[in-house]
Amino acid sequence: MASLRALQGFDRRFIATSIGRTHVLERRGDGPLPPVVLLHGLSSAGVHYVRVTPHLRSVSRLLLPDLPGHGFSDMPASLTGADLLTGSLETLDAVIDRPVILSGNSLGGYVAIRYALARPEKVGGLMIAAPAGALMDAAELEALRARFLLATHRDALDFVDALFARPRRSRHLIAMGLRKYFALPQTKAVLAELHVSRLFTPEEIASLKVPVLFLWGAAERILPASNRAFFETHLPAHARLEYPPGWGHSGFLDDPRGFAARVVRFAAELAGLSTDEAERLRAR
Repeated sequence: MASLRALQGFDRRFIATSIGRTHVLERRGDGPLPPVVLLHGLSSAGVHYVRVTPHLRSVSRLLLPDLPGHGFSDMPASLTGADLLTGSLETLDAVIDRPVILSGNSLGGYVAIRYALARPEKVGGLMIAAPAGALMDAAELEALRARFLLATHRDALDFVDALFARPRRSRHLIAMGLRKYFALPQTKAVLAELHVSRLFTPEEIASLKVPVLFLWGAAERILPASNRAFFETHLPAHARLEYPPGWGHSGFLDDPRGFAARVVRFAAELAGLSTDEAERLRAR
């Protein structure tokens, strides 16, 4: 019930893409801050930002897309990583009509970076939290891919425990859901397609022209430390880097209020406002 209450005021849209329909939750408001788009990671969905959204009333528009093959979006009969990216970019093109604050976690961070590289005119600011896609060698990439092969419930529990900064009471339920999703042939195909040619080059990351806020949780245990080092080394000099305490791989789940506060602060700064000014304007 709490989740349903938090989503009151959102409209649902379905976007036609070349690989099927994608689902988007959208809420328009009268806040002074730029529109915000929140992208989720592998096996997640836009609705999982439900505990973040109540703290984002100061933005003028909030969009929560489901990536292809996730949430309420269509699951194609076959799905590749290239398909997933294509459908995601087509969705963003369809719903973004002015520059947005584009935020992505994990796989959503990968999509967000790709979109900022392809459509910099549509991205007013890029907020990436534990983004996927850092360049690594084949052995390290294979070790990362193996983390998603949840052969037993114990494997899934270990994955869940690594995913969050603190233990979850619902860890068994989450583990069952993850194991089911990662067993899908479409998910297996996406993971099997992970290879070095799909990863970011140093030159691509260094070429980002939009304002960047890079977040890496102090309790990150899914992605290797070398991934953090890649972004630290190659992000442009204007990027801001933060390491929030109490955040695991998905900081928006570990600390919804803190995650939202960083979105608001970043958006307010880019709009030339302080966070307090943005909140005051919204409250009028």
